[in-house]
Amino acid sequence: MGLGMSLNLSKKGFKVLAYDIDQSHLELGVKNGVQPAKSISQIAQNTETVILCLPHPDISENVIFGRESLNSSDNIGTIIDTSTLTPEYSQAIFDKLKKKDVNFLCSPMIGGKEAAVHGQIHFLIEGERRIFEENRDLFEAMGARTDFMGAPPRATITKLAYNLCRFGNVALASEVTRFVREFENDTNDIFKILAEGSIDNFGQVWNEDIKEMILTGKNYEPSNIPEKDLSLIIEIADKMNLSTKLFDEVRVVYKSLHKKNFSKEV
Repeated sequence: MGLGMSLNLSKKGFKVLAYDIDQSHLELGVKNGVQPAKSISQIAQNTETVILCLPHPDISENVIFGRESLNSSDNIGTIIDTSTLTPEYSQAIFDKLKKKDVNFLCSPMIGGKEAAVHGQIHFLIEGERRIFEENRDLFEAMGARTDFMGAPPRATITKLAYNLCRFGNVALASEVTRFVREFENDTNDIFKILAEGSIDNFGQVWNEDIKEMILTGKNYEPSNIPEKDLSLIIEIADKMNLSTKLFDEVRVVYKSLHKKNFSKEV
């Protein structure tokens, strides 16, 4: 993803000095106008604004504050980390850099490698609004949408919640696939209905089913109809000797929603 973003910055006229432990990425960048750096130290000594795209919070912290790190230079004014951190890491990095008079924006991304290549990333950004506005042109060169969320860790929490929803759906969709294929070999039309309806289906959850809970913290009142349908699904799956573990969990969580108070105070 970092390669795609650096190429788009270069295409938009920005001078890009890049470093990657994967030399093949650097070689592709060089072919498209990106200047290669031999080390993190070279990046630190020759840039004012640094954009990071790294696979883990520990690596982000090491690149910023480690032995051979961005922390070794006084040239850098702003660090933008497009990685998905944890709330604790984001806040800690923000606080540490602020003491050194270095600006920090944490901007986790929605979108994969193809989105990065085609400039279609959606950036969720936390930090100081003034710093975001000063660097807005960078985000617009790399992506298609930016949402400034406020102070840390609002963007980080949003991204983690987004992924929890997405991959929870992936897990459930895989179980649904097994469930359907126990009854039908020709599933194209079935999955077409599920795919076309999935956006409205999940959208209804946020815009209708639990909207009041989100806005007010009021408990959700489970309906008897989903309880009946969920029970039938579990009964059928059990008869077909399918694992009902995930279906059971969905049913248990759904039934228990009315017992939980979702207000922040509690």
